[in-house]
Amino acid sequence: MGFFDFLKKDKYDLSVLFSEDLVTLAQMTVHLNEVCRRNTHLIAIIDERPTTFRSSFLELGGENDSVVIDILMPKYGNRFIETSSKVRIDYTFEGVMYYFETRYIETVSGRFPSIKIAFPGIIKKIQKRGSFRVSPPIDNPILVEVMEGFTEEIADISEGGISFYTHRSEREMGVGTIFEKVTFKLPTIDHPITAKAIVRLFIQGSGLTIKNKCCLEFISMKMHDRDSIAHYAIVRQREIILRTRGEG
Repeated sequence: MGFFDFLKKDKYDLSVLFSEDLVTLAQMTVHLNEVCRRNTHLIAIIDERPTTFRSSFLELGGENDSVVIDILMPKYGNRFIETSSKVRIDYTFEGVMYYFETRYIETVSGRFPSIKIAFPGIIKKIQKRGSFRVSPPIDNPILVEVMEGFTEEIADISEGGISFYTHRSEREMGVGTIFEKVTFKLPTIDHPITAKAIVRLFIQGSGLTIKNKCCLEFISMKMHDRDSIAHYAIVRQREIILRTRGEG
């Protein structure tokens, strides 16, 4: 049975995927089936350790009583999860950030090494679509090449776009200007992201030493690159929270 056939049969429409907290078994099953089908990236937080671990959703368990994820990276996280008492899974689906709490069940070494975790009791929404934005740390900046020979540091980033400060003029960066290949590399992935973007806002700075602020909206980007930005946002959000608590 196809995904949309499942929705039709059970009288659910696509809004179930993007509703508020998912609380019923049917809601969570539909949601997680699609999350697994896309091999959505996730962040695993084990026993509230400050270090997070990367993985991906693979499939639901045979009776929809568990969720199978890929092994954790860095690999030493796989030792931690086997002795854990609590695991939190954070991920982004269609630009919306979610999390659920679970527990480790077993490590599976069948077709491929994987980890089986308990099916969630509830899936909580963290952030609405397109509204979550983070700033890179000063000691680990992200550079963006807007066009050949024109590179700036990103001030903040979300799945929807980026902003940066520049000495370039409004004549060069006016609202409506389109850049065909905006390229940057996140510290959480090993390949550059390239997107088509448009200037949505240009804020004029005052004085010779004050830079102008330019805000770009992505208008064409691969879905897995959007997922990578969402993944980075989760990692960076956690860094900020831990630093605020004095744990970072």
